[in-house]
Amino acid sequence: MTERFDKPDAGVPDDPLCFYSVDQLAAAYRCGALSPLTVAQAMFARIARVNPRLAAYYALDEAGALEAARASESRHRAGTAKSALDGVPVAIKDHIDVAGMASPRGRSLTSASAASLATQDSPVTARLREAGALIMGKTTMPELSVIPVTHTRAFGITRNPCDTARSPGGSSGGGAAAAAAGLCTIAIGSDGGGSIRLPASFTGIAGHKPTLGRVPYHPGQTDRTVAGPLARSARDCAHAMNAIARPDGRDWMELPADDTDYVAALAGVSLEGLRVGYSPDYGYQKVDAAVAACADAAIEAMARAGAIVTRIATVCRDPFRPYMIQAGLRLRASKRRDDDPPAVASMLDFAATITPEDLQFLLDERNRLGADLLRIFKSHDMLLSPTSPVVAPAVGEFYPDGDTLGEANRNLIGFTCPVNLVHMPAVSVHCGHAAGLPVGLQFAGPKFSDARLLAVAAAFEGLTENRAAAGT
Repeated sequence: MTERFDKPDAGVPDDPLCFYSVDQLAAAYRCGALSPLTVAQAMFARIARVNPRLAAYYALDEAGALEAARASESRHRAGTAKSALDGVPVAIKDHIDVAGMASPRGRSLTSASAASLATQDSPVTARLREAGALIMGKTTMPELSVIPVTHTRAFGITRNPCDTARSPGGSSGGGAAAAAAGLCTIAIGSDGGGSIRLPASFTGIAGHKPTLGRVPYHPGQTDRTVAGPLARSARDCAHAMNAIARPDGRDWMELPADDTDYVAALAGVSLEGLRVGYSPDYGYQKVDAAVAACADAAIEAMARAGAIVTRIATVCRDPFRPYMIQAGLRLRASKRRDDDPPAVASMLDFAATITPEDLQFLLDERNRLGADLLRIFKSHDMLLSPTSPVVAPAVGEFYPDGDTLGEANRNLIGFTCPVNLVHMPAVSVHCGHAAGLPVGLQFAGPKFSDARLLAVAAAFEGLTENRAAAGT
């Protein structure tokens, strides 16, 4: 028998607070109907009940979050709230530093000493603290981010709140599970090939992979991995972007400051006249029939709302090999352990074989891919597709004995990894169910189109909510 943890528990009076949106919390704080301390206490109570089954968090900072909640409560009483996120509970992914907490990257801690703890906040953590957010704790990720499910020897199996026999995916699986289950309002993940969008798709929430450099990333900068938000709506992702998409000074690849208000950009956006390129398989994907039908229905709904939809048979060549070469480069310094499970060992072994010829192939294929996508965006505002070709995998798939380089992994990231290779943004939002499990729809666009993608994704969410309310 499986369980569901993605909705408020019936008969538990504090749980609905855990599912409030940013706007609901901010409004309740302003009028004094709720306090950040009450919400934080309710959420830690829910974490205590639910997290032992889900393993979304591996470490909590209850004392720090409650202290921050008291300070936030004082600001709200004085009418001096720092932002819409003041008093909002937020979770941070394992390898994104939080001062005073460890970042084990899904592996067992080699030392419990102070030397294993981060000495400073990462840029996203620092910006969230400045906005008044409550840092609840750190969420689980797979070992070294090399497998697409969140399942480790150190922290066990992270389960999908929509069906605990399923995985929330990876590598930001802990954050997605926490957001979907009401264990935080916003989760900060990272995405090097789909690690925000795939878990968002599998758990029925929204996830935004920003343009490279829009959200400063430090330490561990790469030219494909970015930090970004997961939340139960695109609007809440926009609230997060207002806080974290600001320069920090430690990331040499960060973009200059701009004046984008991601929440204000949502207002008045219509699907009428939107030029949509839709590819159900990118020309190389093997998509489950029920997932394809769900995505097709979502696109048809957008067309009825006025979007101009063009089907695109082939988007690009399969980018799996260049993506894996790029992914392998960051692992060359990681030490192979004798007890590494096959799913991890296969990727580490592959990383050790990368040659100069592979690097040239990577560069050539990235140039080709960038040209292919820019050609599409010249005549289309954005490119839509399923986020994943399948629904959430069953617990046990991909780990410990899966082949990281095998066909299943190749197919899983085929829709998501292209934009990482060329630094472009994408958003995944919930678009329906297949076999009773969530399906995500991906909105991809050219560099710097983050605000527009979030706005259209939010408009789509409004469309689907209205259709559900009307019973259509």
